[in-house]
Amino acid sequence: MLIPLIGMSIFRAMFRISLTAICLILSLAIFAQKRGNRYGQRKPVSFQKHYNEVLPAKPQYKLGGWILGPGATYMATTFVPINKTYEQSDASQFDARLNARGRLGLYAEVGRYRVFQYSKLFKYMDYGLSYKGLRGRERAEGQWVSMPGEVPASALEQNEGLYGFHYAEGFVNFNHVWRVGKYNFIQNSIGVNAGYAFLTNKSGATVSAARDANPGQFITQLHYKLGYGIKMRGNWLLIPAIETPILNVMPFEPPRSSLGFFASRYRPVILSLRFFFMRPANTLDCTPVRAREGMKMPTDMDKQKQMDESR
Repeated sequence: MLIPLIGMSIFRAMFRISLTAICLILSLAIFAQKRGNRYGQRKPVSFQKHYNEVLPAKPQYKLGGWILGPGATYMATTFVPINKTYEQSDASQFDARLNARGRLGLYAEVGRYRVFQYSKLFKYMDYGLSYKGLRGRERAEGQWVSMPGEVPASALEQNEGLYGFHYAEGFVNFNHVWRVGKYNFIQNSIGVNAGYAFLTNKSGATVSAARDANPGQFITQLHYKLGYGIKMRGNWLLIPAIETPILNVMPFEPPRSSLGFFASRYRPVILSLRFFFMRPANTLDCTPVRAREGMKMPTDMDKQKQMDESR
């Protein structure tokens, strides 16, 4: 019983240290950026134009486009065996030891995005369809013992179970963008995913005294996604991201956000590599504006204004 407690304490301590380090790094990056903007020299017009267009903006780009994202899934667990007691009474109880492990699965998404011109909280939203494979296993052992003294009263059970649930899902995300560099930003997203398990593979079983659980074929969750945006050469962005659920809506298990398989709980973690394609605006759709030099397109006038201000 002492080993799982020590393992959980170490896991929580490592999580807190990692979270503190991430917050410190982000704070230093933001401070350095603000200091550079305050005391640095004026940047060339070409840099100012490029810097302002890390996300699609009018009139240079259309405010909607396609996103594609391959990735992988992993069912995270406590990483240490868990001891549980079932059907406890004054005369007997069932002592079990559960060892849950996640396995790698595949992930893929395709969708569309829409940039908000005037929103400060969410810079854009995206929606689409995805495939998500959730895989894992559980090794369990246990036996009945008589009380008091916990004297073995039955043979030791040793079972193993494997599962693989494959979901077709729809998703929607609202994304906040936090600029941290010339070509980089941090993206915090909140969203919803809902799916149907078109293929369910489950073999083996847990110990006899435990309830054999699974999330079912329909699933709906609120999720959080943390991404790091990179402006690439050309009209596209690369956004590596990590996603995990924050609340189960179906099956409704407040306040849980993990999924139950056999007698253990597993947390889906999705690692994705999103390709964000920006579409240049068709200048033929723009109305020419009369200037001193003659008729000009709005994009040309914006560029000329920036050049005049930099002199």
